[in-house]
Amino acid sequence: MPAVVLMASCISEEENVDVVFEQDLQKIEEYIQTVETEYMRRETVGDTGIELLFTEVVEEGELPDGRDTLSVDYTGMLLDGTVFDSSLEQVAQDNDVFNPDRTYEPYEIILGVSNVINGWHWSLSRMKEGEKAIALIPSAYAYGSQANGPIPANSVLVFELDLVEVRPYQP
Repeated sequence: MPAVVLMASCISEEENVDVVFEQDLQKIEEYIQTVETEYMRRETVGDTGIELLFTEVVEEGELPDGRDTLSVDYTGMLLDGTVFDSSLEQVAQDNDVFNPDRTYEPYEIILGVSNVINGWHWSLSRMKEGEKAIALIPSAYAYGSQANGPIPANSVLVFELDLVEVRPYQP
């Protein structure tokens, strides 16, 4: 009778997530070293590994609070520069992601509540109205080990974010 051999990974799911996270941090650092866009300030968002490269800074104003409504213009890319989505019609057209059935305008989210990737909530919570930043988001705060349309699994995402408006939460 033939022997059945079961192969089990010696790495737990949690350890694998840690390995991917460390790889993501390295990819983000390499991207920052080669980015051609000039930025005024760099900020790491807590222990998330998310890096914000501020291209426009506002001195006055408050950071948004949870449940504030934010209007955001954005362009989402992979690290290689492939654009997968944008709220800007011309950018969508220029990168062959234009959808004629879609409205191109700032995207509205409720901070801490809306169903967007966690990396958006973390990034936008560190931006003031009128600021622009490049957000480099590790895969754990994006789509993780799941592919999503044109976004491969375990992808670091790059978002050009423009926080157009903050409307305070009104209970």
